[in-house]
Amino acid sequence: MNPLSLQSGPPPNRGPKSIAEFIQRVNAEPGGFRALNQSELRRQIEAKNKHDGDVDMDDVPEVDNAAKAKELITARDELLKNINIAYRTAMSTLNLISLLLSKETPVQAATTLTPELRNLVGIGSLGATTLDAPTTLTQSRIPDNKMAAIGMRLLAVNKAADSLESAAKRLETEINLETMYWNEVREASERGWSVFRHPDEPHTMGVKFGFSSAAPDFKANSIAPMRRAEDGTVRLEHGRLAGVSKRLQVTISQNDKVVGQSFLPRPLQDHVKEARDTVFAQELWHELNREGRTLLAHDVRLRKDAVIYTDDAKRTVGFRLVALDEADDQGSVELKPEDAEAERINNILHLLLINAHRHNGLKRSEQGIPSANRGPTPPYNLLLPLITDRKHEKVMSQCIGFLSALCNSLRAAGLNTFFTLTEPAISGTSTESLAVFLLNPTGAEFDLTITPESRLRILAKPSSTFGTRFQVCLLPPLQPDQKNPLVWSYPPASDASMRTTTNDILYDNTAKLFQYLHSAVPRALTWHYKALLLPEIEAAAQAAAEAAGRDRWTKWIVDTFNTALVDDVGEYGVRFDFPIDNDSGHPQLHVVGDFVEGDSGKTHREWTWTPAGGSGRESLSNVIGHVLANRPTS
Repeated sequence: MNPLSLQSGPPPNRGPKSIAEFIQRVNAEPGGFRALNQSELRRQIEAKNKHDGDVDMDDVPEVDNAAKAKELITARDELLKNINIAYRTAMSTLNLISLLLSKETPVQAATTLTPELRNLVGIGSLGATTLDAPTTLTQSRIPDNKMAAIGMRLLAVNKAADSLESAAKRLETEINLETMYWNEVREASERGWSVFRHPDEPHTMGVKFGFSSAAPDFKANSIAPMRRAEDGTVRLEHGRLAGVSKRLQVTISQNDKVVGQSFLPRPLQDHVKEARDTVFAQELWHELNREGRTLLAHDVRLRKDAVIYTDDAKRTVGFRLVALDEADDQGSVELKPEDAEAERINNILHLLLINAHRHNGLKRSEQGIPSANRGPTPPYNLLLPLITDRKHEKVMSQCIGFLSALCNSLRAAGLNTFFTLTEPAISGTSTESLAVFLLNPTGAEFDLTITPESRLRILAKPSSTFGTRFQVCLLPPLQPDQKNPLVWSYPPASDASMRTTTNDILYDNTAKLFQYLHSAVPRALTWHYKALLLPEIEAAAQAAAEAAGRDRWTKWIVDTFNTALVDDVGEYGVRFDFPIDNDSGHPQLHVVGDFVEGDSGKTHREWTWTPAGGSGRESLSNVIGHVLANRPTS
């Protein structure tokens, strides 16, 4: 650390900083440079030193005076040298300028021109103007220069003409392109598309081609700028479409072999409509993937580029988003047996997504429900109605096949058994009515007439959660004065855990329904033939007993299971059964008779009627009449 010093600092240097400042100070003194000499300077320095009280020149040693004097002499010489250089430079410049001006203004220039230079060169000997005196060389070049100038002018004129012609062609081409562009914009507006200035680019036209009720991810893609292509046509710039037209394709496979594909159209000439269809296909593909994640229990699986639904062990239905240009490269595809089914599925998916858009519009129009409180949109029901309809269709086929085999077996036995199928019609012809029918199926009705007395109705109710369930109710007989014997012999099961209302008696699968019908048929036949044949047989038996002098005869009754007509002991009679044939899998009517035939005693015999016919082509009425007529004597 430096020690603290109370000594004042050195005074500021008040001397000139440059030669110009020094010259300015000298000129400010009386007399200027003309009054400046050595003796005067020395006198001024000595006078200054005398008035300076801090320094006493008499006390300074002689050595210091000599060194100081030498330093002053050196500084003076250098100063004088610089002054001389500056003076000579200024005078040379002044003489040059004066000599140049003497050509134009000799009177004014003579006042600043030095006499020595004036006497040496004279006034007007130096000028700055160009000599215009023609020479022989310049005179010979004049024609060539004129021709060169004319040639350059001609070249410039030709170049300007070429530029104007090129600009005219470009302008004409631009006019044609602009005309073509605006014609397509006008045509798009006339076709009903909403054309307007793009909100992000006020100098660019835009068009709205999407759906206002679409999902938020795709609603932003419903507006695209209409830019002009190089050929003048309208080129839509839509980010997620990437300029590639796409469609959803449905593929049906059987045993890993494609048996049906939906139709893929060619790209439309209407670019706006093509963009709309592509956005719609992309949204449909997105919604199928969203819904597919919730349908794993329905055998729906997601692949990298497909959504696969496994219908059964051999049949699958696949959904893919296909680019139309790739489809064109594949060439023509031959027709397949289930192309119509694949096209039907594809159309239903489009219809259901349109209905979802309509439903979203209705929800937005509801009052008092802020959009912030609606929450995320759940996945649309697109695949689920198709899966439910497909499963219901398979169940209906099973029911039709079973009831057809049941009726054929009983008709083979001589009974007038039949059934009718009633399916509800779609109320209305609009797409909305069809979508409501798919989303809320009402089921179908089977009216089965086993015998004229035993009639029942089967209502098949499809459900996406429980599958197809069945409600069975008994119908009144064809004759008003009769009663349905199934009411007391075998009413439909009434499991309280399966009821939804008091009158709903539900069977949750075909196995339980068919089991009920297998048990109901023998009971219906038992009571039918009891009423049809027993009165006549009993009368004949009574007459025979009275003729033989007997007061008793064998009486036929219905057994405790309501499946047989037997005697009092239960040893003789006829028994009904309706089992499944193990070979064909079809229901068949099986009858067992125990009776007395002639003198051979007790006879046991069996008869079977299948959908293909019966044993011995005997009618069931004849068999029962024969068995009950040959009764044992009491």
